[in-house]
Amino acid sequence: MNKALLDFEVTETGHQIIEAKINGRLLRFILDTAAGASVLDRACLSDLGIEEKTNEECAQGLGTSDHEMGRIDIPGIELDGTLYEEPSFVSLNLDHVQVAGGEKGVHGLLGYPFFSKYKAVIDFGVNKIILTIND
Repeated sequence: MNKALLDFEVTETGHQIIEAKINGRLLRFILDTAAGASVLDRACLSDLGIEEKTNEECAQGLGTSDHEMGRIDIPGIELDGTLYEEPSFVSLNLDHVQVAGGEKGVHGLLGYPFFSKYKAVIDFGVNKIILTIND
């Protein structure tokens, strides 16, 4: 069992942002422990070469009840050089949360299923997250 210690930044709006790579591209994700799914912004799917399958279900949460979700397959997400394979993600239009990322914006959010899978511990005192990786 290995532990990864990762840095995150806190934006002016108080959101925690972590950088990660998908398909080799550097992206910014909000740490959202209350989200029932990890989300990738629909606007960056084509740049990442990710195909979306539409879904009849709409997202539920702050300001998202009218937003249609899509199903996507992501082979992995890389955080600080470690690849986390086959994470569960959905696609959603994230225009309504771009302000959270400041002038750099955001590409998605990491939700509860990711944190649960890797037994995340978030230390707000030093802006670090610890993930447990089972070998």
